[in-house]
Amino acid sequence: MRRRLLLLVVLAVASPPTHAISYYFCPDVPTNDPSGATATVFLPWQIVRNDSGTYTLRASLPPSTPIDALHQMCSGNWLISVEAPTNLGGTDFEPRDVIRYDPASGTYALFFGGAGAGVPSGANLDAAFLNGGDSAPLILSFDVPVTIGAATYDPADLVRYSGGTFSLFFDASAATPPVPTAYDVTGADRRASRTILSFDVPTTLGAATYLPGELVSWNGTSFASYDADPNWPVTSRLDAMSFLADPGSVGKIRVDKSMLLPGGLRIGWSAATSAGADDYGIYEGRIGAWYSHTAIDCSDAAGDRAEDVTPGAGNRYYLVVPWNANDEGSYGQDSGGIERPVGVPATCRPTQSLECP
Repeated sequence: MRRRLLLLVVLAVASPPTHAISYYFCPDVPTNDPSGATATVFLPWQIVRNDSGTYTLRASLPPSTPIDALHQMCSGNWLISVEAPTNLGGTDFEPRDVIRYDPASGTYALFFGGAGAGVPSGANLDAAFLNGGDSAPLILSFDVPVTIGAATYDPADLVRYSGGTFSLFFDASAATPPVPTAYDVTGADRRASRTILSFDVPTTLGAATYLPGELVSWNGTSFASYDADPNWPVTSRLDAMSFLADPGSVGKIRVDKSMLLPGGLRIGWSAATSAGADDYGIYEGRIGAWYSHTAIDCSDAAGDRAEDVTPGAGNRYYLVVPWNANDEGSYGQDSGGIERPVGVPATCRPTQSLECP
């Protein structure tokens, strides 16, 4: 009897890692590779990736254009803010603006205009991120106390901008313990239910002191260290940071006669929908036991989005799931539009997030 194979499609997104932490950042001053593995000096206009203490340069603005805020979008574009009034690609931008940078085309466009939104002149955006996918509300932090309408926001606050209005997203003075108003949040992002912050100076909150260059988490009730490299230089700080975009989803997977192998099967798939995908995992399950899928291959070895697998006994189905250093993406949706559960017992990454479509 011929074995039947059912091939299903998948979706992806992100959450907080338990085994590794990867994120992008920009230093405030020229900074030697903290790991000491290279002689590279990272500059304030460069975007650097930190993979659990391994540092690599990933992108750069024109020289002498320090970056003050950073966010990687699902599309692969960057949201940035600059330290001083700057002309990029023939367009003038202010420190209160958020700029959309497309590295593929090298073009810059205004994403958020601070003047038009009511941000006073002299205010500088220290952090900016989207609280979800590329269409989610924008979250901002300012470098000085800023009054917009009837509200005043402190430098350690995070402020939501949605529908043309501002509202408080993270109230630093109401946290336990409260963040002193003199402290400034220089970078921020979200990981699942946690808000991740970096500060401009050593910041004592309760019994703990957090250093510039360290990531600090707020879970709604308490602060904790999220990531701290013991080799980070005391002369430098994170002037901007962003986690990797969620891995997104795979549009389709395919098998044809040319991909059938003696005793095996070659599975191919389309690229992930998000720039946050670093690699792909293949899951196999038994037809009829639809949520029985488990990881059988966690790397696209040749980087060609095709892998050979040896099917297990009986009728089998397969899923392809994008992942990155932090998270897995989507396993796709069933016929009822419900997201499929993660693999059991084995997964390629222990966490999952579904913000990038």
